[in-house]
Amino acid sequence: MSRVIVFGGYGVFGSHVARALAAWKTPLTIAGRELAAAEAFARRLGGDCKARTGDVTRPDSCRAALEGHTVAVNCAGPFHNLNTALLEACLQAGCHYVDIADDRGYSARVSSFGERFLQRGLAAVHGCSSLPGISGALALLARDATQAAVQRARVTLFIGNRNPKGRAAVRSLLAGLGRPIAAPQGTLLGFHDQEVVPLPPPFGRRGVFNFDAPEYDLFPALLGARAVTVKVGFELRSATYGFALLARLGHAYGARMARVLELPGRLSAWLGCSGGAVMAELFLSDGSVRRAALIGRRDGQRMAALPCALVARALCEAARVRPGTATAYDFLGAGPLLAKLVDAGFELHTGP
Repeated sequence: MSRVIVFGGYGVFGSHVARALAAWKTPLTIAGRELAAAEAFARRLGGDCKARTGDVTRPDSCRAALEGHTVAVNCAGPFHNLNTALLEACLQAGCHYVDIADDRGYSARVSSFGERFLQRGLAAVHGCSSLPGISGALALLARDATQAAVQRARVTLFIGNRNPKGRAAVRSLLAGLGRPIAAPQGTLLGFHDQEVVPLPPPFGRRGVFNFDAPEYDLFPALLGARAVTVKVGFELRSATYGFALLARLGHAYGARMARVLELPGRLSAWLGCSGGAVMAELFLSDGSVRRAALIGRRDGQRMAALPCALVARALCEAARVRPGTATAYDFLGAGPLLAKLVDAGFELHTGP
C-alpha cells in the first residue's frame, strides 16, 4: 500500500494530520528532527506507524526520509522562511507533496514548481489548512449562490483560546506584524485596520485585523474580486488587541518575543474554547453580501488540519492523479471538501 510520511508529525498541527491518517489505517511514518519524539508519537498511534529522522531544510535528510513513500506531508513550520529542499527531494524521489502552509510567500514558492511537478506526473497540493484551503472552498460556495459580480472578498480566521499555541505559529504571526501586505486594492499593514465581522454563533461579532495570506494572490482570479482582505482575531480580546499594539510599536519581532509570549499564553490556556471559525464574505455589485462559514465549537485545530489529511489520503488511494500544483479546494473540489468537513462534525453556515 502507498505510504505517507508526515514531517513535523508530532507537532501541534502535524499530530492532527497524523491521527486522522492513522484512524483511516493509512500506512504512516512520523518524521522530525527529534527521532525520540517521533518514535514516541508513532507508538501512541499504533498500527502501521513508523518513525524516521527528517529535517525539511536539509536536502540529504529529505531524500533519505522519503525513500519508500508515495506522499510527503509538510507540517514542519514556520513556513515564512522555509526553503524548498523538500520540494526538490519529492521531485527526485517521485513523491507527491502536501502542506498545511498558510504563508503567502511559501505558497508562491510551491506554485512556482508547478511545471516541474507536472512534467514528473506528480501533485503538489499546498495551503491545505484554514487559509487558503477552507476559505477558498467557502468563497466558491458563496459565489455559486449568486449571479452578481464579486467586487470585494473578505476572509476571517477566528481562533479559540484553548487551542495549543506552537512556537512556530507564534513566530509566523509575529513576523507579519506591521509589515506591508500587497493587496489588489493597494498596500495594507499587518494587524492594522480593525473591522468588526459577524461570525455565526457561538462566536458573534468580533474585532479582527489584517493578516497576510495566499488569498491576496488567489482570490482575484478565483472570484473576479478587485479587492481582497484577510483578517484574523482571537477569542481573548486581550490577545487580539495586544498583537495590534505590537504591530504599531514595530515589526522586528522574532524568536525572543515568541518565547516572551509563551508565559501569558500558558497562564491563560484554560480560558475559552478549543473551537474556531473560517468565514468568507463576498460583497457584490448589486449591494448584497453572501457569506459562508465553517465553525468548530471545539477542535478548531483538527478542523484546520483535516484538509491536509484528506488530500494525503486521496493521493494514496487514487489510481491516477492530476499532476502539477493545486490548492485543496482545486484538488478535492470545494463542495466535496466542505461535505467531508461537515461529516467530521463541523458546522457549515451560509446566507446573506
